[in-house]
Amino acid sequence: MAMRQTPLTCSGHTRPVVDLAFSGITPYGYFLISACKDGKPMLRQGDTGDWIGTFLGHKGAVWGATLNKEATKAATAAADFTAKVWDAVTGDEVLTLAHKHIVKSVTFTQVGLNLVPMLS
Repeated sequence: MAMRQTPLTCSGHTRPVVDLAFSGITPYGYFLISACKDGKPMLRQGDTGDWIGTFLGHKGAVWGATLNKEATKAATAAADFTAKVWDAVTGDEVLTLAHKHIVKSVTFTQVGLNLVPMLS
């Protein structure tokens, strides 16, 4: 017998969501981050979609978002010509990386110590 899956509906964004990323499995479950044209990336519990928090600080659409494997750091890429690193536990902005163009995506390296921004 096939398992039935129920899709999650996560309200909160006011414009289209353009990117989603999941953390690895942590002692607290796993987490989901969403990038949205409303400029407010959101962190959610991965299995329920319950809202945990919103990362505030970009001044334009957020095109990419990711979490490190442990879900302790988040990174976002935006139309405001910046990539940002966040403390995913407190929601505090840790670092802003300015660029000369829109940043479309970000990723952490396998060890999670380096951030790789991708420019448009």
